[in-house]
Amino acid sequence: MTSKLPHVLILALLLTVPAITSAQTLKAGYISKDLNYLPFFIAQKKGFHAKEGIAVDLVSIGRSDIQLQALVAGELHFANINADNIIIWNERTNGNLKVAAGSSNAAPYLLIGAKNIKRLEDLKGQRLGVNSLSGGATSILLAYLKSKGLIHPRDFSMSVIAGGTPARLSALESGAVAGAVLVLPFSDIAVDKGFTKLGDTTEIISNYQFNNININPAWAEKNRPAVVKFIKAHIQALRWLHEHPADAVDFLSKEFGMAPQYGRRGIDYYTKNKVYPINGDVTLAGLKVNIEVQVQDGIIKGAVPAPEKYIDLSYLRQAQKELGL
Repeated sequence: MTSKLPHVLILALLLTVPAITSAQTLKAGYISKDLNYLPFFIAQKKGFHAKEGIAVDLVSIGRSDIQLQALVAGELHFANINADNIIIWNERTNGNLKVAAGSSNAAPYLLIGAKNIKRLEDLKGQRLGVNSLSGGATSILLAYLKSKGLIHPRDFSMSVIAGGTPARLSALESGAVAGAVLVLPFSDIAVDKGFTKLGDTTEIISNYQFNNININPAWAEKNRPAVVKFIKAHIQALRWLHEHPADAVDFLSKEFGMAPQYGRRGIDYYTKNKVYPINGDVTLAGLKVNIEVQVQDGIIKGAVPAPEKYIDLSYLRQAQKELGL
């Protein structure tokens, strides 16, 4: 009996190997640990990736333009960034990158000034912190300030601060910049620290396709099952956030180091206002606004394209169908 034990153990180990090695490893980028990227960490830490038989390496890339380059080069499988960046890339390079699913279907940004900045007019001649020189939060910032009579580069300069909202808040605290747009709840944190609330960008842009799962069809079309599995895990994370807001606050506190009172404000806003699309959908009305902004910025010339030019929702629809949605 004992002589057979090693063979039994070997057989057991061999049987477990496929379960260990069959999980495909995918790489997905993120800008910073803030609410816009929370669903991806939920999917990873709460086992939704594992449930779909994939392993996901969340790669910290603090600039959207670098994420795009990595997506095109095949170093990333998913770039989780703003739709503006996809539009700009495709228009400038005749590219074919696509928005595949929604992640943050609004952009709740407040414009925050340094403690010595009391009015919007005080930003004249100052340097503002941005994630990139175009697209996303920068497009929102420029559109908002333009509506208030402040034009770049005539009235202010911009400095690229890699790392998203947390990095821009740090730049404000160090005095490196005089203002920046900050997403909830970091904007609340800044105000509580004595920084100045100069405006709410949702007054100008309330409907916006902000953060998405973006793909390169050159890779995605050859790996459709993997893309669908990634989006299925994403949808399950979004639904978990809507169904377990209190647990999401605890997760934020433990994983992102965010104080519970701020995490609660952020989760409440993102769930009640459907910033997190419960089934991963993209808002076409919001994407039209993205397109309008890029028309105003001169990126899109000629006839204004339909949103469908920049999206491929076939992966999302398949994921929703497999989840019974």
